[in-house]
Amino acid sequence: MPGLSVRPAGPQDADELLRLRVAALDGAQLTDDWHSTFRDDMRARLGTDPNLLAFVVPANEHALASCAIGIVYRGYLGPTHPTGLWGRVHTVATDPAHRRRGHARAVTAALVEALKAAGCGSIELRATEAGAPLYQSLGFGPLDGYMALRPVPKGWRR
Repeated sequence: MPGLSVRPAGPQDADELLRLRVAALDGAQLTDDWHSTFRDDMRARLGTDPNLLAFVVPANEHALASCAIGIVYRGYLGPTHPTGLWGRVHTVATDPAHRRRGHARAVTAALVEALKAAGCGSIELRATEAGAPLYQSLGFGPLDGYMALRPVPKGWRR
């Protein structure tokens, strides 16, 4: 979007990325350990780990209006994955006071271009009902059949 100041996120943005990430999780029960682990990981990796990509729109010199965070993953080579790399958009979040101004579109488009430039042969994300129209307008489409198995405190969820 013209006039928006999109930039790569750096370690100095870790607290604000945490704030936006927590808001995006809307009511999820997050522990203090989760908060500190996420923040510390962002501080350690942003700007140094080429597989962690994040873009932000600043609201002012101390706060962020919006962010998009993604990861480059390495899989195996194949006809549809000649580089073996694929990307995932993990978080797109905009502060409620800054919504409906094109910030989410701007940071997501910047992240998608960075994932492509990193060599990703495909890019995926999990869309909320509210976010789906934005992602569809950027070329994302549904792909059925994915399932997940994740650890829980007493073992693995079935």
